[in-house]
Amino acid sequence: MSKKGVEQKPSETALFAALYRAIIASKEFNNEGVGSDDLAKYFLPSFLRFLIQFNFIRENIKNNSNKLTPGIYEYVRARTAFFDNIFVEALNKKIPQIVVLGAGYDTRAYRFALLNDSTKIFELDITPTQNRKRQCLQKAKIDFTKHTTLVPIDFNKQSLKTALEKADYDNNEKTLFIWEGVNYYLDPGAVDVTLEFVKNTVNHESFIALDYAISISEENINDYYGARKFIEFWKKRRSGEPFKFTIDEGAIESFLEQRGLKIVNHLDNEQIEKMFLHTEHESSLGRITGFFRFVIASPNNNLQTNKS
Repeated sequence: MSKKGVEQKPSETALFAALYRAIIASKEFNNEGVGSDDLAKYFLPSFLRFLIQFNFIRENIKNNSNKLTPGIYEYVRARTAFFDNIFVEALNKKIPQIVVLGAGYDTRAYRFALLNDSTKIFELDITPTQNRKRQCLQKAKIDFTKHTTLVPIDFNKQSLKTALEKADYDNNEKTLFIWEGVNYYLDPGAVDVTLEFVKNTVNHESFIALDYAISISEENINDYYGARKFIEFWKKRRSGEPFKFTIDEGAIESFLEQRGLKIVNHLDNEQIEKMFLHTEHESSLGRITGFFRFVIASPNNNLQTNKS
């Protein structure tokens, strides 16, 4: 596996996430509804797109994933549904702007285009990944919606404020920031800069939805489902995209408050599983890798809070 980082080549983790979403779309949802990314397949190499048409191949990929990184397939499934719900709700409420931070191969602007009357969507990511995304969409004949702008940025080195201002972002408008599967790859300073930007939005009804990883030690690693195997695999096979940022368990509220943000909603691993991995009959669809969490936060102190 190449050790080049995302500055030199398209993100491998974004590609694997697209693979899982493509499998989930065909296997779990039959290409319908929130949580089902029926466009993810277009970012896969042609041989993979062919292979995942077969159920035994999809099952093999899922089973192999759960051997190497237990719970990550289920996590991608839950994460996709969580952020889909937030995105669709924002469109239905006609929020003026949505900023997707580290968009990777996110397809929500295209999957839900018919719901979008006027919301401006800004997709931000590193240039190599963004260029490949553009090429894949064009090859699949998926049109860029008139509301969507791709904005190149290296979050570790470049100014979020400058990049968005060049793209005609309006800091006075209510904005949803989506930060999915990104911050754990950033330097802590880059995380702070991003949250500072959200805090300083003029419209204090703006909010940010993100997932994050909690800090774990050798002493407590076995308390979290799949954590040990995940970390071992990541060090060996994903050295070009290492985890750089985590938050101590139970410290998210104080962490955000120190940065001028208040929790609106927070879900731990068990709550994520209950909400997104249980059927109508309460049977479980699996467990997520145990150190991931979801949170929604806002600079508006008057918003209703729902903490775990």
